[in-house]
Amino acid sequence: MRVVIVGLGVAGITAATTTRQNNPEANISVYTDEKHLYYPRPDLYQILSGEASPEDILGFPQQWYNARGIELHLNKKVVGIDTAKKELMVEDGTKASYDRLLLANGARPFAPPFKGVEKAGVFTLRTVDDALTIREYAKNTQKAIIIGGGLIGLEFAAALRKLGQQVEVVEIFPRLLPKQLDQDGAMVLKDRIAALGIGFVLGVKTTEILGEKSVAGISLGTGQRLAGDFVLISAGIRSNAELAAKAGLKVNRGVVVDQYLQTSEHDIYAAGDVAEFEGGVYGIIPAALDEAKVAALNMLKGNTTVYKGTIPSNTLKIVGIDLTSMGLVNPEDPRFEEIKKTLLEKGIYKKIVLDQGRIVGAIILGETKSVAPIKALMDQGTDVGRYKDAILEEGFDFRRLIA
Repeated sequence: MRVVIVGLGVAGITAATTTRQNNPEANISVYTDEKHLYYPRPDLYQILSGEASPEDILGFPQQWYNARGIELHLNKKVVGIDTAKKELMVEDGTKASYDRLLLANGARPFAPPFKGVEKAGVFTLRTVDDALTIREYAKNTQKAIIIGGGLIGLEFAAALRKLGQQVEVVEIFPRLLPKQLDQDGAMVLKDRIAALGIGFVLGVKTTEILGEKSVAGISLGTGQRLAGDFVLISAGIRSNAELAAKAGLKVNRGVVVDQYLQTSEHDIYAAGDVAEFEGGVYGIIPAALDEAKVAALNMLKGNTTVYKGTIPSNTLKIVGIDLTSMGLVNPEDPRFEEIKKTLLEKGIYKKIVLDQGRIVGAIILGETKSVAPIKALMDQGTDVGRYKDAILEEGFDFRRLIA
C-alpha cells in the first residue's frame, strides 16, 4: 500500500510513525513545503529568543526517517490533487500516486484585517524561517507589541523580552488565556509574567497599525495609542483547506471529516489543524496526536477505529511557568461546582470543576505534582465529593482514590 502524507507537523509525523508501526511493508511518503525536518512548533520561541538554532529543535535526525523507511520530500509544495487518478501534483511539476492520502497540512496564522497590516515590521510566526526573520529584524528595534494574549503570544512575548526588547501584550479579551484559565487563574499568571517586565493592555481591540511605511505603533479602540518598533500578531489560526477545496472535497472551516477522520473522498483522510470534526477545528496538539493515530489506522485497516473527539488539554510551560488546563474550566451551568486554591506568595493557583462529585475540568498553575493524579481521577470518573475540601491542599494523599 502506498500511503502519502501532506504535511510534516505533529499530525504528519505521528501518522507516518503509526503507519510504519502497524504495517512494515507500507510505502510511506511525506510531502512538505518546509525545508526543515519535523520540529515541534511550541519550541519556536527558543529560535526567536536566540536560545536555540533550528537544528537544536528538530524532533529527529535524517537517519531516523531512513531507518523507518519514511521517504521525505522537503520543500515540495503540493498544489493539486487528482482524486480520479489518485495523484498529487507538486509545484515543481512532479506527480505522486497514492492508495491512501492523509491531509495533515496544518494551518496558517490569522492576521485580522487591521488598517496598516501590510507595513514593514508586522509579522506572524508559524515556521522556523519566520522566527529567524523576526529575530534578525529585532536587532534594530527596542519595543515590540504582541497582539494576542494566548498561549503562543505569551511565549513570544517572553522570547522577545530575552532579546532585550521592551514588550507590550495587547489582548481583546479582559484576561489572559481565556480558553485555558478563569478570572482568578489569569490574574495569578498576569502578575507572574508582569514580574518579567512585560506590560499588558487587556480588554481592548487593535484598530490600526501606525506608521508611514514601517511600524511606529498601534491604535486601540479606546483611542489610546501605543508606540512600538514592530508588531507580532498572534491571533489564532486558519486551516489550510484550500488544497482540499480545489480538489472538490467538502470544506467548511477546515476539511470536514467523519468519525473515522475520512473526508468526503473515500481514499483521503485529514488530521490536525486542517481537519474539522463535528463542526470545529481543535487547533491543539493533543487532538492532532489523537486524530493522526486514528486516521493512520483507518487508512491501513479500513474504518475500524472511531475517533470520539479530544478533551481539550494543555500541559506546558508559559514563560517558564507550569500550566495544565484540561476539560471544562469555565462552566456556565450552575450545576457544576468549582473548588479553588490560591497561594499568591508562591504564584500557585489550583481549581477543579465537579459534576455530581466527579472531576470534569481542572486548572493547575505554578506546580506539577498534582497534575497526574487529578487527570487520573478525571479519566476514571471517580466521585471525589467527600474529599472536595481537602483535595487541593498540600500533601493530599491521592492514592486512596486512584484505582
